[in-house]
Amino acid sequence: MTLYETTVVIDSTLKADEVRSQNDKIANFISNHGGDIVKVEDWGKRRLAYEINKKQYGFYLNVRFSGPKALPSLLEREYRLNESVLRYLTVKVDPLILKSEEQKAKAKRAASEAEAWDEEAVVENGEEEPAA
Repeated sequence: MTLYETTVVIDSTLKADEVRSQNDKIANFISNHGGDIVKVEDWGKRRLAYEINKKQYGFYLNVRFSGPKALPSLLEREYRLNESVLRYLTVKVDPLILKSEEQKAKAKRAASEAEAWDEEAVVENGEEEPAA
């Protein structure tokens, strides 16, 4: 199965529960058509770079999923039929991007562990050491 990422801009005039139902509808569509959802990020309401259908704001949703090669075309067909979807973009995720994300996550974990270790040393000594 191939890894894909889709970003959708949903109409901002919808209520919060309607936006959530649209998000669930997209996730269910992917699952029902043989896809596995890896990560869902709700980016919230943001100002659009330019007006789309006389709208200045939209709710952004980013979904990373794996699935068969036919799934992106089915998903984009579903987006075209949904009047609440203003724009969408589905791309194939490059394996190099995944490696760089893993490296960034490892570096971030190492930095947070080092910071926690430094805080433990300060608590044990009862005083801060001067910064070098």
